[in-house]
Amino acid sequence: MIVWINGAFGAGKTTTAAHLHEAVQEAPDMPEARQFDPEYVGYLLRKFVPVPSGDFQDLRLWRELTVATLSGLDREYPGIWIVPMTLVNRQYRAEIHGGLRRLGHVVHHAVLVLPEPVLRERIDNDQLDTGAREWRQDHVASAVAELPGLATTELDTHAVDATQPPERVAAEILLRLTK
Repeated sequence: MIVWINGAFGAGKTTTAAHLHEAVQEAPDMPEARQFDPEYVGYLLRKFVPVPSGDFQDLRLWRELTVATLSGLDREYPGIWIVPMTLVNRQYRAEIHGGLRRLGHVVHHAVLVLPEPVLRERIDNDQLDTGAREWRQDHVASAVAELPGLATTELDTHAVDATQPPERVAAEILLRLTK
């Protein structure tokens, strides 16, 4: 099973993923949970090929390798794979999530939703990754426009109020997995 945690850059995906990992490990009768960050696939590709747009998600090879890597991980190391990764582009989500489903993997898609002012404030106050502040702020508008409505239009997708503490966000996602 793959649990894709989507949301704007700075919405709390990585923090939520860590709390979800811990919650799954403590939950009775749940398989082992692991985390996978597709950014590492992007970092690898940047070493070898140009990324003209500056965003490795625009590389078809990144999307293909993300599907192949997650598929292999889930096949060889079954359990729950938690994937914190922003996917705003509808076509890219369809390629990745659809590709995984065609290969027989269950994909749960949780979208962390925040009002734009809260998200911008959270980004500005983040002291852990200050180097990403400008990138995150530059991508807020597209994420706020695209992501909140996904729960009504995409398979196995649900919106989660990310204004809650991350432990509660993770608990809400876990509750969906156990239904």
